Amino acid sequence: MESKKTVHTRHTKAPKKTKIKEGGRLVISEALVKDGVSNLVPKIHVKRGDTVMLMNGPKKEDKKRSKEDTNALAERNAFKGTIGKVIAVMPKEGKIIIEGVNMMVNYIRPKQGMMRSEAGMVRKEAPVFASRVMLYSADAKRPVRSEKRKEHGL
Repeated sequence: MESKKTVHTRHTKAPKKTKIKEGGRLVISEALVKDGVSNLVPKIHVKRGDTVMLMNGPKKEDKKRSKEDTNALAERNAFKGTIGKVIAVMPKEGKIIIEGVNMMVNYIRPKQGMMRSEAGMVRKEAPVFASRVMLYSADAKRPVRSEKRKEHGL
């Protein structure tokens, strides 16, 4: 008689790819487990072009934080309450890129044989988890849930 090998599955909230852990455990994202769906890409509540507000992160004014740390955070512009426009959405990673938010410095070396004008320090936006943001209504001047998109004319 043939013995069937049982695979224990565990579901997580994080939109990551399927992993096989130690002991034959299979870790699957809940976002990827939908009955009758062949497109296994998690849905993100914001679209490209939406105005969003960061809902978590460090506060802009914190008396306990040092001046150097405050300046470093100000360069990144990733404070709680920062408003920006969505440039790109990456549903497979569960991340979005917001214009002018979470700015990171990328150092590029000049390559020989090619004249690169962008050699040196290049500042560009780094991705942010989509769960960190909420849709922002300019009329109400506050963040709103994405279900209320039609009510607020977004």
